[in-house]
Amino acid sequence: SEMNLVLFCQAWAVTAVFFLAVDSIWLGVVAKNFYQENLGFLMKDAVNFPVAAGFYFVFAAAVVYLASWPGFREMDGATAMYAGAVLGLAAYGTYDITNLATVKNWPVSVSVVDLVWGTVLTTTASYVGFRALVYFG
Repeated sequence: SEMNLVLFCQAWAVTAVFFLAVDSIWLGVVAKNFYQENLGFLMKDAVNFPVAAGFYFVFAAAVVYLASWPGFREMDGATAMYAGAVLGLAAYGTYDITNLATVKNWPVSVSVVDLVWGTVLTTTASYVGFRALVYFG
């Protein structure tokens, strides 16, 4: 179906809230010590929330546009999830593999864990966006 701006924005909002909520739990609770122990030498004392919000805002739009909407067009959640997995692998791979290649003392374990996490989270967010499109559409 042709892209509808209102429907896109509804799915975008749902996807962004989901992504932010789940990633906050991951970064702030589940894997907090892992990142602190492995990257503490690079981490700021406090997260720059406006910059972080910018990432979630843009990335959620990309998730809906590149993964959720193609799944919605085909009415197939698996299509959304496959596209989301590719997007997550590419996006998080860009960050993690580039850091592994360029940042002194960047731990391989961080790249592996973060790449898997980003792929799983983006895949799931793509399905959430798909379900929002189905619901609102």
